[in-house]
Amino acid sequence: MKVFAPHQEHVWSSARVNDIEKDGKITIRFHDQTVKSLAANTWLPLAGDYDYLECDDLGQISLLSKAAVLDCVRSRYSHQVFYVRAGNTLLAVNPFETIPLLYGNQAVNDYLQRAQELSPHVFSVADKTYNHLCRQVDDSNQSIIISGESGAGKTCSARYIMKYLTSIGTHNASNITPADHIEMKILDSNPILEAFGNAQTKKNDNSSRFGKFIQIQYSDNFQIAGAFLETYLLEKTRVISHAAGERTFHIFYQMLCGVGPEEQLEWKLPTSNHQAYKYVGDYWLTPETDCETWQATREAMTDVGLSTHDQNDIFKVLSAVLHLGNVSFHHSSDVDAVVVNMNSLDSASGIDYAASLLGVEAGQLPTVLTVRTITASHRRRHSVFHKPCDAGECTTRRDCLAKMLYNRIFQWLVEFINVNICASDVFNRKFIGLLDVYGFESFENNSLEQLCINYANEKLQQHFVENYIKMQEEEYLAEGFHWQPLDYEDNHNSVQLLEGTPGIFSLLNEECSLMRESEAPAVADRILAQLSSSLLSRPDAGAAMSHRSSRPSGSSHMPAFTVLHYAGSVIYEVENLVEKNKDKIPEELVGLLQGSQNTFIRSLFTCVQDENCNHDSKKRQNQTVLSKFKSSLMSLMSVLNRSKPHYIRCVKPNCASRARFFDSRYVMSQLEACGILQTVQIAKAGFPDRLTYVEFSNRYGCLLKRNTPGHTKSRQSIGSGSSRSSANRIMPCTVSHEASAPQHEEQGFAQEVTMMVVQKVFGQCSGGLSNVIQCGKRKIFLKDGLVEKLEVLMGEVWHCCAVCIQRNWRRHMHEKQIRRHREEVMRQHAACMLIQAVFRGWHVRKRQTRRKVASVAIQHAWHHYVARNKARQQLEASLLEKSLKRERDRLSGEHVKLIQQTYSSVLDLANNLERKTAMGDSIQFSPSHRTNQADTVAVVTSQMPLLSAQVCLTLYDALDEIRQGAGIYRNIPHLFHKEGILSKRRMPQVNIRFHTKANSILKNAHLLPRKEIDCNISDCL
Repeated sequence: MKVFAPHQEHVWSSARVNDIEKDGKITIRFHDQTVKSLAANTWLPLAGDYDYLECDDLGQISLLSKAAVLDCVRSRYSHQVFYVRAGNTLLAVNPFETIPLLYGNQAVNDYLQRAQELSPHVFSVADKTYNHLCRQVDDSNQSIIISGESGAGKTCSARYIMKYLTSIGTHNASNITPADHIEMKILDSNPILEAFGNAQTKKNDNSSRFGKFIQIQYSDNFQIAGAFLETYLLEKTRVISHAAGERTFHIFYQMLCGVGPEEQLEWKLPTSNHQAYKYVGDYWLTPETDCETWQATREAMTDVGLSTHDQNDIFKVLSAVLHLGNVSFHHSSDVDAVVVNMNSLDSASGIDYAASLLGVEAGQLPTVLTVRTITASHRRRHSVFHKPCDAGECTTRRDCLAKMLYNRIFQWLVEFINVNICASDVFNRKFIGLLDVYGFESFENNSLEQLCINYANEKLQQHFVENYIKMQEEEYLAEGFHWQPLDYEDNHNSVQLLEGTPGIFSLLNEECSLMRESEAPAVADRILAQLSSSLLSRPDAGAAMSHRSSRPSGSSHMPAFTVLHYAGSVIYEVENLVEKNKDKIPEELVGLLQGSQNTFIRSLFTCVQDENCNHDSKKRQNQTVLSKFKSSLMSLMSVLNRSKPHYIRCVKPNCASRARFFDSRYVMSQLEACGILQTVQIAKAGFPDRLTYVEFSNRYGCLLKRNTPGHTKSRQSIGSGSSRSSANRIMPCTVSHEASAPQHEEQGFAQEVTMMVVQKVFGQCSGGLSNVIQCGKRKIFLKDGLVEKLEVLMGEVWHCCAVCIQRNWRRHMHEKQIRRHREEVMRQHAACMLIQAVFRGWHVRKRQTRRKVASVAIQHAWHHYVARNKARQQLEASLLEKSLKRERDRLSGEHVKLIQQTYSSVLDLANNLERKTAMGDSIQFSPSHRTNQADTVAVVTSQMPLLSAQVCLTLYDALDEIRQGAGIYRNIPHLFHKEGILSKRRMPQVNIRFHTKANSILKNAHLLPRKEIDCNISDCL
């Protein structure tokens, strides 16, 4: 039989039972073959054969026990699996090494795409938180509470969660400018706050020395719209002192390591050696790391909007703080008072450099540090006294000035970041809150800072117990569940011991209000005497009660008291506890800085809302550190109570901060302190997800319309007897609908819809649905993972609805586009018709105009041409006439006679033709009578000799003159018809053309000459 047996090194280790003797002794054998004998009746929890790498949730362990939980965490850590779920809580073990594959960009992308399928991770918690915010079922904000001891990895976890949440906002975005994008500015605030607010302690190299609550604000479409930072209780005392082996805030080492020659001169740092400044100390961690973080800090300050001038002002103040630490005091015999030690080079240069950097006169700063002003007010007069301070008071005033300067710089940075990243309507924004506070602390010397830090952790543990364990049990009982109450540790008494009335806080505040010096032993005795509680004791008795934790013990001879917290006992020293609680700032210091010549210094201390600057309000002036911290913590808890919490429990595997080393005893004490076993038990037996019937039906009622094979019930079947009886059979805790229907009709209908959805989606599971779903009077309770299944189905339904909407929308848009296209085509057609009509009209007018212009030009050219030709013809005619005249004169008389005979013959022929025509004879010329025609011509020409070309031309001109009746032939009868020579037989009834045949001489003889056609000799040839 396999069991878990007590082990000296591993606390619990798996073993097998070899034998049980008669006397009841049990013999077991461990895996290393070590045999051990146990006493009778020793409780040995059973161990199962589990593959813990596949066990992502501790609730999957069937044989649940503290030993099984420890063994699961140890086994997964050995295989470098650092996360496991414990119900609604993520258990995160700090690996103490950088693992790029676990937190790189590829891991972020994987969880962005399929977070539900991957193993537990801080990214899965962030993804679940974001999905809950987007789901808006209960319309509440979300918060992630990270808790654990100092060095357990809370700051790194918060950094990775912010990286994931900002990656969701930029996952689908494009063209992102890192300097302008709000997500980048939110991420850039981390290096600044870590540099100015974190320090190295013995347990943690990057311990947060302040509390931080970041509200990441979202718009209506769930994109990051801004962020708001709220800080709590900066450990100012670390500026002036820190324990051996620890460091002050990182920014001082970064500045000394990365300062350049020009900056060193401007900031008045004569040397960058850390040993030259007493506030920094002699402990140097890793200069290379400080130089790298210095560059990251400066880049982040630039990205959030800090100008170079503002950064110089900030580092000048830090330099002044460093120089104040070198100022020392001694008693001067000359003035019989304590003054600044000017004999020391470090002190003299320190006071001068500090005064110059703060913008005050060199003589004012030493006076304010060494002289105290006392104001006495009476009825009739107001008196002011100046009293020299002793060396201790001067040192206190110097340290007070250094703390005040650094605290105001830190507050100014937070305010500046909020102005640059906060959304405008912050009160109307949904947000995801991320709480990163200092972890539980217990050092050799514990004072007011550790008291406040542990009080904050007590409040967070109380919030976890009340909201996750106690509230769930009360809700199960109120809803009518058959619930067996669990045995868990409630830290209510521890919280009341601190904040109750009377309580440690009230007694310390009362001690601060007394106008007398407080003595540490008397204060310790008063606290122990007035608060009788089993959780409070003297240090020697507290060592006996520290069985739950291996915490270091303080010195017993010093006045102190021991408080048993949920995580172990802590010894608090009373020395200087009351003075730290007063946190009184001398008015002279504030007045000195308010009158500074440096504008930046003066702006830091002129804000009336600053708690250190408001001296008009006695109520605010009398507030102690504890009262202010308690008030701010109550405000934080009210915000957390109004949001849905998601828990991350960070576990430190060993107190030495070593990688790949698992201290089982140390881890077991942390698991017992934070109640992981009870968390797993209530997660395994309980139902982490719960919704009212109205919320469930409103969100998941649409799943009834989803067509699933085998589930075809319609909405009309809701409320039927079959569905109700089936639902009551599956959920035995369901209250009868008939009894509640008259009072809660809407709730009854919503309950029936809920039953139908459960039946349709989950059907009949093995073992019945009552193992995974329970219904109470007003709410339905579901096991972890069922809501995610419903969300997946909702996503499918939404996808189908989105596809349907897209399809119809695209069809509508396509039809609309077609209509628009058709209308556009018609408009274009009408426009084209109009354009064409206008163009054609314009074109016709233009063409007509061009034609008119062309016709005028042509007419002008033609008239010019005709006139020129006429003039030429007249000239030629004149020259021809002169030539003919000369030719006539030259011709002999025979030619004249021959011409006259020819004309006489032609005249006789014409007369004969005219006579025959008058007698009614018809004369026709046809192609068949070509011989007669030829004979006729031959008659005329038989008697004519062959003439030269010149004589023919002359004869032609003479015939033309005879036809025209001009010249010397005007008395000759007109023998020619307008269409040709008349026939010799009879005058035709119609015009008859005289056809001739062209020959080689008269090429144009076949053409009929017209009267209106002007022709010359060249046309006839």
